[in-house]
Amino acid sequence: MAEQKQTETNVIDLHPKRRSATPLYVLLAVALIAVCIYQIFKINYTPVKTEIALQKTISRSATTEAFVARDETYITANVSGTLVPLVADGKRVARGDNVAVVFTSEDSARTYSQMQELQTQIAYYESLKNKIGIQTSDVEALDDRIYSACESYVRAAASVTVDGLDVYSDAVCEAITSRQLSTGTVIDPTEKLAALHTQLAALQENAGGYTTVQANNPGYYIAHVDGYENAIPYADAKTADGETIERLLEMSPVPSAQLQNCMGKLVDSFNWYFLCILDTESAAGLQTGKSVTVEFPLTAAESISAQVVSMQNFGTDKVAVVLCSNLMNTQYAGLRKEQIRLVLESFTGLQVSNRAIREVNGEKGVYIVSGNIIKFKKIHIAYSDAQYSVCVTPKNENGADESGYVSLYDEVIVEGTDLYDGKILD
Repeated sequence: MAEQKQTETNVIDLHPKRRSATPLYVLLAVALIAVCIYQIFKINYTPVKTEIALQKTISRSATTEAFVARDETYITANVSGTLVPLVADGKRVARGDNVAVVFTSEDSARTYSQMQELQTQIAYYESLKNKIGIQTSDVEALDDRIYSACESYVRAAASVTVDGLDVYSDAVCEAITSRQLSTGTVIDPTEKLAALHTQLAALQENAGGYTTVQANNPGYYIAHVDGYENAIPYADAKTADGETIERLLEMSPVPSAQLQNCMGKLVDSFNWYFLCILDTESAAGLQTGKSVTVEFPLTAAESISAQVVSMQNFGTDKVAVVLCSNLMNTQYAGLRKEQIRLVLESFTGLQVSNRAIREVNGEKGVYIVSGNIIKFKKIHIAYSDAQYSVCVTPKNENGADESGYVSLYDEVIVEGTDLYDGKILD
């Protein structure tokens, strides 16, 4: 037994257990990952956040409802049927001019309208024949015409009312075709003209009779009547008070049954008026005798400049305002009760975030990044809201821009710490 015990004691382990290296490997891996993360962070880290100074136009405006008053007289005739205008709304006509035709049936009116459309197309393709072979190098002007026509079409299509949309689409097609012809594209309208003449001849054989409507006096012709033509005497429109304007905005039109013999109307005088009510704060931006831009956010009508002709206090915090314009076209001819936006002030300059504005040595300005150096530039604020300011550059006595002010495309710092003029960014 003792011998066995001694034998066990003298046994030597030829494969001793090695010390585990796992913790060391883990530490090395963590260190390597940390170095990689640091390098990635260093590459992507920017000590400041910037925004580019871009030109911006900001307007201070007031939106309200307006009633449009014109010097309107009905064109009446003892006929009934379907009216087809011969001239566009808002076009100036002379006394005795044919302004519309009246058909006893809708089929006859439809045939006549188709004939008018065919004649318009024939005239268009005849004009193309005269442009063939005429080329120009001023492609930029042709492109601008296309862009302008497309923009007008999009504005009209996006509006609430799209009456006359075909006018805009025709303008786009004509602008594109003119560019093609002027840059050498070969277009032969002969075959198209022959087909149009054939269609026109077939319609003329089935054309029905009609009664012609003439203008009683000179003026702007408008084919539709809405029952508000005599809502206010024209002579009283330019001095309308608040109670009158409220009544006009709330009143209902004359029933259509009473307008059956009206074949359109004529606007006799050049001036027409917007009658509206503003709060006193908004009205403070207006002045009698001065002009203001009027926009029509719910229609395709373009903005218009109108003169303030009357301002009367109404109640404790309202002002009755009357604006006058003498411009007329198809879109303006259709206005009556409209939402309008009055542009009271407009500011154009460089847009700068209010977060970037600082005061250094009594001067308001911003820090910008130029290369890797921080510079301080002054600003002159023309307009400011809760988030941004519109800054302009003052002029010196010679009319040139003052130096040291923020410029277009400057990288303006909106976030950063320990900023100072001349600091070098790592």
